[in-house]
Amino acid sequence: MTNTTRAFAVFMTMLLAVSAVGVAFTGGVAAETTTLAGDGTDQVTGFEANASNDIATSIAADGTDFGTDGTTVLKMNVSYDGETYAVTSEDVATSTDASQTVNISNDELSDLPGDAGANTTVTVTTWGVDADGNTTTAEASFKTDITFANTYAVTTADDTSATIEEPESGFFSLNSWTLGLFGTSSDEKPDLHTYENTVGIDGSNTTVTLNDETSNGSDAFSDAMEDKEAGDLIYGASAAADGTPVLAFYQEADTDMVDETDTYAVYDANGNDEWTFELGDAQADATEVDLFVSSQSYTDVDSFESADLADLFKEQADMGVSDLGSAFGWGSLSTFYLSGIGLGMIGTGGASLAGFGLFFAGRRRLFA
Repeated sequence: MTNTTRAFAVFMTMLLAVSAVGVAFTGGVAAETTTLAGDGTDQVTGFEANASNDIATSIAADGTDFGTDGTTVLKMNVSYDGETYAVTSEDVATSTDASQTVNISNDELSDLPGDAGANTTVTVTTWGVDADGNTTTAEASFKTDITFANTYAVTTADDTSATIEEPESGFFSLNSWTLGLFGTSSDEKPDLHTYENTVGIDGSNTTVTLNDETSNGSDAFSDAMEDKEAGDLIYGASAAADGTPVLAFYQEADTDMVDETDTYAVYDANGNDEWTFELGDAQADATEVDLFVSSQSYTDVDSFESADLADLFKEQADMGVSDLGSAFGWGSLSTFYLSGIGLGMIGTGGASLAGFGLFFAGRRRLFA
């Protein structure tokens, strides 16, 4: 075999190998449709609310065909616990057809709540209407089990499950270092929002989405997200898992601060004002996790331990005095620097006053 022949043979072998990888890759992301029979035995498995998968069902005309019963548009929705999570409309393709398949992409069900590896039983409803919106093909409903993948879980906060309180107007604020004589009127601030939900997980394998469906949740968190860029730490709002505060980031995590061993939260990762929790070693063997989100700063949450916050921001986030003072207010420095001498739970008034004294009394030592 000549060198030219040998080189050509090697080239063809590599080309075939690359082609095989390409086919395998294409096959791995190909859309998968689960067709529902509507007979009560339907099940969607491995659900992760991704756009690559659909659910579909066939809608039959009431008459001989859609032209006979007058149907021009076919409709389908998916509901759970009295709430509609996805709806679609498709024009009738051919009026002489007696049936037509209608699809809903799984990503339209991203708000659907469910535990990792567990079933959420939804109701699928179909019907048809004419050009004036009158029902022509009669409504039909059936139950379908949607089994969540072990890697995926969703929980929702709404006005009934969230704790929503009017903010207090302060006479002055040491934390913000304003010392304003008149403070800020509570009428000018959005309500304080706190969400605490428990969801089933498969240890650290699961990523959990906490959907905010409260009436003004985006307003409650807007101040904390102001001027944030992707990867920035969030200070003005707070997050915790199983009672322990965790770092929270805007839109994406800063991988210099966290990795797969850490539990952390990301706000607005998908552009939906939602919280995504990536679970780490702390939840490795857990079957459920208690998630906490508040529109208050970490230093304003009474249940957080000062020592935990010190470990989180001084050690894990590697923030110094100047960073902490700018982020949380100079009056909150006691939270991070006196946590080892028995302050225990954070009390915003006492902690702020202690920090006020700490700043002045020890400023040379702290900034050295």
